Amino acid sequence: MVRPRLTERLDEGLRNGHRLFLVVAPAGYGKTTLVSYWLDQAGVLSAWLSLDEADNDPLRFFTYVTAALQKTVDLSLARPLLEALPMTPQSPEAFVHPLINDLAAVDRPILLALDDYHLITAGPVQEAMVFLLERAPPNLHLVVLTRADPPFPLPRLRVRELMTEIRDRDLRFTPEEMTAFLNALHRLNLPAEQIAALESRTEGWVAGVQLAALSLQGCSPERAAQFISAFSGSHHYIVDYLFDEVLSRQSEEVREFLLATSILERMCAPLCDAILSWEAGGQGTTGDAREMVSPAPRHLGAMLPHCSRAQGILETLEHSNLFLVPLDDERGWYRYHHLFMDVLRQIFKSASQPDRIAGLHGRASDWYRQNGFIADAYHHALLAGRHEEAAQIVEENAWSMVLHAELDTLMTWVQALSGDLVLARPWLCIYYAWALLFRQSGAAEAQLKALEQQRHADDRTALPVAMQGHIAAIRAWIAHMRGDADIAAGLARQALALCPQMDASVRSGLARILGVGCLVQSDFTGAARAYEQALDLARSSGNVMLEVISRTSLGDLSEVMGRLHEAEAIYQAALRTAIRGKSPAAAQAYVCLSEMHLEWNDLASARLLIEKAIESSHLWGVTDVVAVGYVHLARILQAQDDAPAAEHAMADVSRLVHEHGLEPRFIPWIGATRAMLWLAQGKPDEARRWAETRGLNEEGEIDLGSEVEYLTLVRILLAEHRADSATRLLSRLQDEMEATGRQGSLIEVLVLRAIALDMQADVESALAVLEQALRLAQPEGYMRVFLNERKPMETLLRTAVKKLRN
Repeated sequence: MVRPRLTERLDEGLRNGHRLFLVVAPAGYGKTTLVSYWLDQAGVLSAWLSLDEADNDPLRFFTYVTAALQKTVDLSLARPLLEALPMTPQSPEAFVHPLINDLAAVDRPILLALDDYHLITAGPVQEAMVFLLERAPPNLHLVVLTRADPPFPLPRLRVRELMTEIRDRDLRFTPEEMTAFLNALHRLNLPAEQIAALESRTEGWVAGVQLAALSLQGCSPERAAQFISAFSGSHHYIVDYLFDEVLSRQSEEVREFLLATSILERMCAPLCDAILSWEAGGQGTTGDAREMVSPAPRHLGAMLPHCSRAQGILETLEHSNLFLVPLDDERGWYRYHHLFMDVLRQIFKSASQPDRIAGLHGRASDWYRQNGFIADAYHHALLAGRHEEAAQIVEENAWSMVLHAELDTLMTWVQALSGDLVLARPWLCIYYAWALLFRQSGAAEAQLKALEQQRHADDRTALPVAMQGHIAAIRAWIAHMRGDADIAAGLARQALALCPQMDASVRSGLARILGVGCLVQSDFTGAARAYEQALDLARSSGNVMLEVISRTSLGDLSEVMGRLHEAEAIYQAALRTAIRGKSPAAAQAYVCLSEMHLEWNDLASARLLIEKAIESSHLWGVTDVVAVGYVHLARILQAQDDAPAAEHAMADVSRLVHEHGLEPRFIPWIGATRAMLWLAQGKPDEARRWAETRGLNEEGEIDLGSEVEYLTLVRILLAEHRADSATRLLSRLQDEMEATGRQGSLIEVLVLRAIALDMQADVESALAVLEQALRLAQPEGYMRVFLNERKPMETLLRTAVKKLRN
């Protein structure tokens, strides 16, 4: 029924550019009907997404939002979201940013309707939606249908006049609408006093009015008057009373159909035929055999056959307005009105044996599984009590879920199964460990140990070679994140040897771990070969994120060898790759390029690049990269003599460490940078406390994986006027750098050694070492390595210039 008083309010909000259209009311108030009609008549691009509880997985939620918009707007929005990023959890911004950028390029208004939004409770999804509301382009308008207010900044939107609200008081039928609905639409020809009585008893509640209208079909005037005066009370009692009236008027076949299919969240004719064991004339849609979660119902896209018993009943129910909601334009998929479904389920549960209900769920699971709707198959298998089958469904699809970053969904599914059931399936244990790896690495290791102990206790036989390969790969990643480069490299080699046919993206990650191991051992040739292999595998897998990381790893290697211009060219190529693929992994390239410009003392460019890096890293959701960005920002700010701002940036790093934790391999570098900032700000005591906490001393064994800590210790010794100790440590460091070809670090060692010799009054030796440093630095444009030493370097340079003049 057309409701112009409401559609005109929505039209007015659209004309005024309102960002949010909030339609909030309990069940049965006609939210979906109103908005569906408005979208059909608005003459504006629109996308519709019906939500359920499973959509609390952020990746699933935004994959479906993207799919709905992509169908409507025909944009290539999906790639940034569907790119596998199993490395770390995604930030809310990471899901939203690609949508914002691409939708801003559309020159027409777009309405995105989210139905049943009250089912969304996950914090990350809510945060992302708030971000979308605040950053959305002017042409995007969100339409949210919900039973309760969402956690959006509604007061701010009201004050700024950016929201249209329609609530239950607005959705209630007015007397005029009651008359039109009952007499014009349903042709009941009720007198005004009976309509007024119904309006009073139902309080204009749409579902109650509709149930009453169905109950009054074919009644005599006398019977209608008796009926209207016979019921009163709350919505709950009205529903029970009216539902009995409506259900009793249906044929036995239709009643059986309604009750049996109430177990389904959504339905199509072949599915209904299958669970009712009727002979269907067609096989229905096959779905997408790859997908790990069922697609958004309004976008299934395939026309279903019209030649089955169930199809005829569905069409009759829809024609009779019997609380059946179509979910696609082809009338292939439907769902019951939620209120109607709840009552049907209550009646069915009370009137049926548990075995019968379980059998229906089992047949639904079978149909969904055969047709590629894996999430629904899993859900109904659990409801059927077929836990073994549910575990099998998860095991068959878990690896694809890992590769497509559906980690939260996979963990939820596995955690719903008993531990014994999971341990009985070694591959499922391993896939679960992969999912845990980038969320809780300790839990991943515990899962692997439990599997090994179970296997040993059962039959003492070794796991198959392929399983051992995956286990070694997981443990290689754990060691890598812990900072144990040698152990990680050994495990990576073992994994590749045991399982050389693992997916290209996994082998790319393992090859990069091998490269890091070679780099720590100063095997630059081996590192280059491993990084090139990682890059080739990343390309073949189509994973832009891994390609960007592999390129920046090659750039890091050039930087270690002192080839700044070569490194800068590689970082630029990585940035182009990220931008072309619309990947937030651009953050990695921006960080590296900022480091280059900082060394060349181009502080303005360095700051601009690091600010872009921080912005992209927030979108990427990789906490480690965000923290690295703030550390680099602090160094730039200190170089600009803005110590308070540098302190503020390091406070952001501390907050990230406290709230999220970082991979252990980053902690020494962050601590060393903080200590160097303290020294630059005249706080040597705090720097010394850091060195003692790290167990550093000038006589200890040198580990090149921690060279930044030793270079910081040298600066602490110089600040303490212990030039003799600093010189001894620098001499050892110089030998290591020269022997391994670490040209970039060698220049820094020479600079510090020149200052130490000058402090010892050995000016001639200091000038000779400084000349060596300048000769190495000049071709690549090193500057900051000299300027960071401030007054001592200025004094030494003035002495060198004076000597040259003389």
